[in-house]
Amino acid sequence: MNDINVIKAREHELPACLALLPDTSGTPAEYLIARKNGEFAGAAGIVWANWVEPTGFNMAVTVLGSARRQGVGRALVAAAAKLANGETDGLWSLRPASAGSEASGFLEACGFKALRREYYFQTGVSQLLDKILPVAERQREAGRIPEGAEIVNLSETEVSLEEIAWLIAREFNNNPVFHVDNLRRRIEDKEDESMVALFKGELAGVLLSRNDNNIAVVDVRVVAKRWRPGWPNLLLLEKGLLIAKAQGRRGIKFHSDETITDTVSLARRGEGEETDVKTRYYLAFDQSAADAR
Repeated sequence: MNDINVIKAREHELPACLALLPDTSGTPAEYLIARKNGEFAGAAGIVWANWVEPTGFNMAVTVLGSARRQGVGRALVAAAAKLANGETDGLWSLRPASAGSEASGFLEACGFKALRREYYFQTGVSQLLDKILPVAERQREAGRIPEGAEIVNLSETEVSLEEIAWLIAREFNNNPVFHVDNLRRRIEDKEDESMVALFKGELAGVLLSRNDNNIAVVDVRVVAKRWRPGWPNLLLLEKGLLIAKAQGRRGIKFHSDETITDTVSLARRGEGEETDVKTRYYLAFDQSAADAR
């Protein structure tokens, strides 16, 4: 007997799902659980909000070690696709996977295709700043940075944490309450170096960064759609690098989606070391099958 059964998680089973899928915490997720021969074997979380183009729901899957390579993960993906089909066009992997990793192998085996790359860089602060400053100066001279644009430390801004959290949540399709809590922790953390971009007091962008062993680590960069592409990303990087240099940071780590070509190009021109390339995977639903339903 080798039965695999996948059902929607019940209320009392949600803590087990969250324990396996912590990245889905605070998102509008629906959970599935898999049982193999009657024993809990894994879970999937589907974030019920569309993300980028092609549109699709983010999904995460985790299978217990003792149940791996026995069809449990495939069964969870198939059940997730069946549940979401008709509501969106496909499924995205919630987190990117490195090439050749177990995660990428699993996704490809389930029919996912590699669609969006994320590049991870580490470079010296001065090297990158030497590239940023001339660009920022040219933008100022060309009048492409509007009067009233400014960069303010997160702990000093008059913009509410709720508004900043909503900007981040809209980008990542998750719950702003989670981000409010994170922002509060950052304000209390003396190692945090986060900041926001403002235009005449209006929130235009946010950069969440921190000090890690004297390395500046950029965790999140989000710019409001109205200003894409534009000055907020440039000024946030400029201010962040100036702070890192003043603090004597040994380097800076950051990552960028391949669609943000100016950041990728800047990192490479700034002699950045490409430390990793990760890929977001996408499973497109069979539209003909969906139309026949």
